Amino acid sequence: MVLEHLYPLKLIEKNLVFAFIIGMGYAIIGIGISVILFPEDPAIVSIAFIALMFYPTINTLLKQEEEIEATKDTFNLGEFFREHKHAFRVYILFFLGVLFAFSFFSIILPALATNHIFKNQIDVMTGGNSGKAFDMGLFTDIFQNNLSVLLLCFIAALIFGDGSIFLIIWNASVWGTIFGNLAKTAAINVSKNPFIYFLIVIIIVFPHMVLEAFSYVCAATAGGVISKGLIGESFFSDRFRFIIKNIILLIIFALLILVIAVTVETYVLMNVSVYRTIIQQSFM
Repeated sequence: MVLEHLYPLKLIEKNLVFAFIIGMGYAIIGIGISVILFPEDPAIVSIAFIALMFYPTINTLLKQEEEIEATKDTFNLGEFFREHKHAFRVYILFFLGVLFAFSFFSIILPALATNHIFKNQIDVMTGGNSGKAFDMGLFTDIFQNNLSVLLLCFIAALIFGDGSIFLIIWNASVWGTIFGNLAKTAAINVSKNPFIYFLIVIIIVFPHMVLEAFSYVCAATAGGVISKGLIGESFFSDRFRFIIKNIILLIIFALLILVIAVTVETYVLMNVSVYRTIIQQSFM
């Protein structure tokens, strides 16, 4: 692919902000190409194009991470995250770049165009969060939905190596479209600036959004790094048991992060009146 040759991986390693810029750039290109080539149903196709463009970069990055793990005979969770913090940061910043690109288009495009181009993403949004009280039912609903995404990210990475990138980009597109559309709809209904509304929404949701994204990226990175380690290992050997132990510990860590993220999200829905007001305004 030509695009990844326009910038060396070392450029991202030296300045991680380029991961965010690349995320935005690939999202813009992916959305544009999908609208031109597949005008009838560009939503899913745009995700596929973005994933294809980013695949060589993340594949090269994960190979470097796998080489680190291949030399290890012991496992320490803190050391694992210190050694692989670069991969996590690239994932997160690319995720945010895609999210902001989808948000931007959701805000500037007319409602009819937004509803068509991002139909699949908008279908994810429901009015279930508007003003709903904090209770275990709400927590359970959010957690079950997010848990299924986390497990799919891990399984896809474990089986396909880098297959989870599609799911991560999909979530970025969904959140970006929902937050952008939410801000635009609410602002139009009360004659306010949609970009100011979007900034307010992002500030409010940023903590639990990043925590949730981190749990997905954690599962995906762990699956991608460890999947190569399983190749060539004898079943029930010491090395095989070591890898399985690592998988279990990393999944438990990702689950703990997800629980924290869902707790924060539920708390926000209950206590942040500004956010609830914006949601209510969007459904006026």
